Formats: sequence, C-alpha cells, structure tokens
Amino acid sequence: MNDLPANIISQPSSSLPGHEETAILSTRPALPTKVAVIDLGSNSAHLMVVQIWEDFTHTTIHEERAQIRLGLPVFGQGAIDAATQLRGLSAVRKFLVSCQNHEVETILTVATSALREAENSREVIERIKNEIGLEVNIISGREEARLTALAAIHSLGLLKGTALVIDVGGGSSEFAFVEDGAPKNLLSLQLGPVRILQQITLDDPPGLEGLDHLHKVVRKGLVPVLRGKNPKPDWTVGTSGTALVLGELCGTRDRAATSLETRVILRASLRNLLERLAEMTLEKRREWLGPFAERADTLIPGGMIFLCAMEDLGLETLVTGAKALRPGIILDFLEREFHADALRRSSCLFHATANEGLFEETLDVRSQNILQLARRYGYEVKHCNKTLDLAEQIFEELRPRHWLGDEDRFYVESAALLHDIGYHINTTRHHHHSEYLVLNSDLEGFHQMEIRLLALLVRFHSHELPGPHHSEYAALPDRMRRRIDILAGILRVADALDFTHQSLVKTVKVQAGPNKLVFHVQALEPIDLEIQEALAKGNLLSQAMGMPIEYQVEIIDGAD
Repeated sequence: MNDLPANIISQPSSSLPGHEETAILSTRPALPTKVAVIDLGSNSAHLMVVQIWEDFTHTTIHEERAQIRLGLPVFGQGAIDAATQLRGLSAVRKFLVSCQNHEVETILTVATSALREAENSREVIERIKNEIGLEVNIISGREEARLTALAAIHSLGLLKGTALVIDVGGGSSEFAFVEDGAPKNLLSLQLGPVRILQQITLDDPPGLEGLDHLHKVVRKGLVPVLRGKNPKPDWTVGTSGTALVLGELCGTRDRAATSLETRVILRASLRNLLERLAEMTLEKRREWLGPFAERADTLIPGGMIFLCAMEDLGLETLVTGAKALRPGIILDFLEREFHADALRRSSCLFHATANEGLFEETLDVRSQNILQLARRYGYEVKHCNKTLDLAEQIFEELRPRHWLGDEDRFYVESAALLHDIGYHINTTRHHHHSEYLVLNSDLEGFHQMEIRLLALLVRFHSHELPGPHHSEYAALPDRMRRRIDILAGILRVADALDFTHQSLVKTVKVQAGPNKLVFHVQALEPIDLEIQEALAKGNLLSQAMGMPIEYQVEIIDGAD
C-alpha cells in the first residue's frame, strides 16, 4: 500500500486565512497523465479518476462512492469518533487501490464541511497521512462554492447572463452568483441535510407538520443568502447528489447549451414531492426510492434547502445535472499547473494540436468532445493533425474568395480530426462509417444541424461527390449545401496533400488568377502521389470556387 503516485497535493496551513487554495504539486506532471480526486464529504466519500491529454482535454475513466457520514458525529458531538474514522480510512484505502489499478500519477485529496469543523480534524488528517500516505487539503466553504461554480459554468456553458449555482452537501450549502461565466459572490452556509438531522428530531413519518417545522428551520438558515444584493438570475442550477436525485424523481428531461443532459424541476413539483415523501415512514421511503434508498433520510431536508431558496428568491425552476466539486477541482488543477483557462473558447487551439504544441488554454466543451470522439475510435494522430493544419491553411488562404467565417473553420478543423474514424469499423467504405459514427455519437455542445454538417463533411472527404443521390445532403437548404461543398472541398485537398501520411507538405499558399487558382505547395520531398491525389479529389473545391486548381510544388530544406 506504500506504492503511491509521485505527486500528492500538499496540505496548506489551515491557520493562514485565504491560503486554502494554494496547494501545489511537488513536480509538474508530464502529459498525458492520469489524475484522481478523492473528496471526503460530510455524507459520502467520492473518487474520480480522469485522463488528461496533451491538449488539456480530459476524460473521466472511473468513479466510486462510499457513504461514510463523517458529519454525523461532528454535527452532533463536535468530533469524529473512532468508528467513523475507521469507516473513512477504509473508503480511502479502497480508493487508493483503484488509483493504483488505473495507474494514477497524481492524487488530489480534499475534505469539506465535516473535517473543516471537527475538533479532531488535525488528528484525522495526520492518521490518513501516516497510515495511508495521502495528504488531505481542507478547502474553505467559499473555495468549495467557487470550484463547484467553475464546473457548473463549464458543463452547462453558462458564459453569458447571470446564474445562481446552489450546491447542497451533507453539512453545508454553497451559493455562487455567476455573471458572464465568472463566479462573483460566493457564500457558504452551515446548512446541510446531515447537519439538520443532528439538530432537530422529526417524527416517522414526518407528516406535513414535520415538513412545516423543517421549512422554518431551513428558512432561518438561509437568511444570509437573502441579505445579498444580487439580481434575480437567468438560471438557477442545483448540483450535488441530492439535486441529481430530486431531478430524477420530479424533473423533466432537458439539454443545456452544451448538449449535457439535464433535468428541470418546477418549484411546485418539488413541493409536491417533499409532501409525498413526508407522509412515508423511513422504511417506506427506502422502498419507494429504490436505487436512491441511501438518501431516504437526507432527501427531505436536502430538498427543503432547494425549495426554500427557490421560494425566498422568487425562482420558479431549478436545473440539475451540472458537474460539481470534483470536476471543478480538475479544472482548477489545469489552470494552476498549466495556466490553462478552461472557460476560454478558441478553435485556434486545434492548430496548436496540429503543430504538436502544448496549449496555453483549455479547450471548450465542443472541442473536447471532438477530440474525445476521435480518440475513442483510434484516429491516426499524425495524419489527422497534418490534415487539420493544411485545411486551416487552405481555408485562410481562400478566405477572401468565400463567405465563410470562423465557425466554419472550426467545422472543417473538427472534420479533419474525425474524417478517418470509420476505419474503426471497416477499411471498405470507411467514409460511410465515419458519417455513421459522427451522426450516432453524443457530441456535447453541438446542435443537431451542426452534427449533420460534420457527418456530411467526413462522408465527402473521400472521392465520392455530394449530390441529389444523397438524401441527407439533398434535403438541406441551398446555402447549407454550398457551405458543405466548400468545406468538404477544402478537406479533400488537405487530406490528399498528406496522401502518404508522411507530413511532407509544410505550407500551402493560394494565388488567385483571373481564370484559375494556383496552389503554391512547399514540401520536404517530391510529392508526386500527393499531387496526383489532390488532382483527383480537388474537383469539388474547384466547382465550389468556380475555377480550376493548379498545383506548383517547391522542395524546401527541412531545417527551414
């Protein structure tokens, strides 16, 4: 059990206010790398393992949860008793085994409300360090609110307007008011379902009288939120396990701007659910909740926090399903360790991939999902990156002669990474298979029309020409068909100029004459096969631009 990863987050001094988020790594990890987050909450302990790639996209590859209820003794007697400590240590040991099985290189271990407040928190932290070898970073309530908001913003695409992010944990509730994608006012309250159950006694079943008592207790705890002079938000987002379960029980399905599946809860529906649960005994609630039976005792007080916040702030709907603390810790880790701003959006980062450079920014949700789809089906990195590089060069060289914009460049860049994924199914008619995989993949952040456009671009990257025989293409408006002709034409030439997959072509410049387009191609070696393929596949671009294409090749020194 001593075979720990090289990078363990150090424990900042809790005696230094404002330094809760200054934990740093002993060494900066090389990319790609696997990072784990262990979150010791008041109710549950969670493990999340992610793969972080060279371009700072990341993929969750493993998750675990253990109910440890650290908050029960803390909020009742003030300290974590021996039995609860053993339960927590057992969960952490199990998580560590999973980290070793997944070859994790960096472990970020954080604790929230229960360990923030426990009289013997230093003793528990030292025990985890001495017996297991992990250092625990106790984060402040405000930092917990910030990290949760960061994940919610990123996962839902809340980059414009205002939003209120509410995270209900076992011992505390965090509120983050967000404006144009940035967390502004952060608030942490000592108000959580585990804590509430230690402070008041409810009958079994609680009944409407017990629910009314709970309502008064929660409203009193929410007074600091009401004192804040924040505008009524455009969006109200609920995170945490409690919010997810409430969404499953009384919410309606929806999708965020990023295409992340969410649930929308009406305030009236939430009240009806809580009244129904309050009429059930604890045992009946366990039976009725089925897979959510572990929350049979905490769901009513947890739901009441959301309901009272909605009532007091005049909010009619609550969106659930957003990412929360652990993904926020990963985003914060990327920003701290690699100066990667996870919220800034730029398709130019694809160009950095093509040039095998490290990003200075983290990709947006759309870009992440394109790369994840490409990786899922084993794309050939070198060839696809070169195709992307050439496609972008050709797009920019032709910009004075076409009406397309930056979004269209993003589409052709994305298609360059995805055009050959059909080989995962079969080499025969691989472009058809590529189209199928794009159409049937859940690409977060893309509207259905955009997915259809990408699918058609990868379909027509080969020798097949679009036409009335293709029903998907024929059904599109004329302007969309012309867009596809130009973009697919660019992709076909870019793909052809790396026909041998040797990255021989370095630059492409386009000179527009009165009757033809001359592509001046600089290459490291003779590229007869590439030019032959470009002549064969360049017909679509030639038709779209309204004039023939001629290629002139210059052999250059590779050192240049």
